[in-house]
Order: sequence, then structure tokens, then C-alpha cells
Amino acid sequence: MTVARGEHYLYVTWLSKLMAGEVNCLWSTWFKVHYKDFAKQPPSYELAVHVAQHSQLLAELTAERIERGERTLKEAQGFFRVALSKTMVIGGKPDLVTIDAAGQGVVYDCKSGKQKHSDILQVMLYMLCLPYAVPAVKGKRLAGCVVYRTGERIPIPAEAIDDSFKQSARHFANLLDASMAPDRVPSAPECGFCDITVADCPERIATLPPHLAEVPALDWGVLSTA
Repeated sequence: MTVARGEHYLYVTWLSKLMAGEVNCLWSTWFKVHYKDFAKQPPSYELAVHVAQHSQLLAELTAERIERGERTLKEAQGFFRVALSKTMVIGGKPDLVTIDAAGQGVVYDCKSGKQKHSDILQVMLYMLCLPYAVPAVKGKRLAGCVVYRTGERIPIPAEAIDDSFKQSARHFANLLDASMAPDRVPSAPECGFCDITVADCPERIATLPPHLAEVPALDWGVLSTA
């Protein structure tokens, strides 16, 4: 049963997708920040495959960093909660945090899918928050790295966490902390990936509308295709 949260709770992954413009319906994230225990869409087999691929990639990365003599904090070991206001807390658990012999910390996140801007922003949010909450890296300036299943890695320097980035994160966090719900912005592509059901979002689009399901042929008239 859907109930209001005692505190507004924001996951890093939700905020990164908003900042990247990958979620257009602000209401869907606002709702999850303000409410919990709501009915969710059932998971798909594609998600199960994705989880298995992610777990393998993370295990391989962890073994690599341990072999290099680095201290590792894996998933729940790096879990954090940081207050953003009197009413909102942001939380998350990066895939892997490593600390080398010189004391340099790096935040890693593994991705088994295609590259997205939110992947980088997610790691940057971890880089911003972890030094406030996790004892092993408290007060440190952290670097970051996104690791893809294809083998590509995108390093993120500690200097990326500047005032401009902080201001952008704060802008979206404030929108989600607001007491008044924003308007819903339902769309077939986005609703298809949203886990909120019609029980809480009666405007949810369950199937493609006719104008999207059917692809009409464009009559070019006298225009040449050459």
C-alpha cells in the first residue's frame, strides 16, 4: 500500500537521470521521493539478464583492483545517506570504491548497457556525496570511472565536482523536495520503462497509441528523392 515517506528520500540514480534529461516526467521521480511501498510493474527477463551481466562485470573489476593492492569497498560497504535539506536525504551505494597505497580514492560504476550521460553524472554524484558520509574516504577528493561491458572506461577527474555541477544538482534536488506535486508528463516511450502502476498514476500509457503503433507512409508529391 502506498504510504508517505517520513522523510523525502532521493536515490542518486533517480537524480542522475533527471539531470541528464533522460526522464521527462518529473512527477514520476517526485512521487518516488515522497512515497514508498507502492505497487510496481513486474520485472522482465531482460532485467534479470542485465543484473547477471552487471554482477559479473563488477566481480571482475573488484578482482582487478585487489590484485593491484588497492583497498576495496563493494556496493553496500559504500552505502551512504547525506542530508540535502531539513526534509530531504540523498542515498546510494556505488558499485566499487577503491583506495590505493597513496590514499587516492576512486569511485567505479559498472554498466552492461549502452553509454548514457546519466552514467557519468551518477558517478559524479557519488564523488560529491561519499566524502561526507563514508569514513574510509571522509574529506577526500575522489576521482571516478565508468566501466562498460564493452571494455571501455570513462575516467572522471576530481576537478569535475565544481560549483557549476553542484548548482545543477541542487536545482533538480529542490524540484523534487517541493511539497506540491508537478504535473504528470505521460508518454508511451517513458511509461514503458516506469515501474509506477496505474494504481498511483492513472495517466500511465500502457500501450502505444494508434498514431505511434501505425507508421504511415509520407507522400512526397513532386519532391525528388535524388
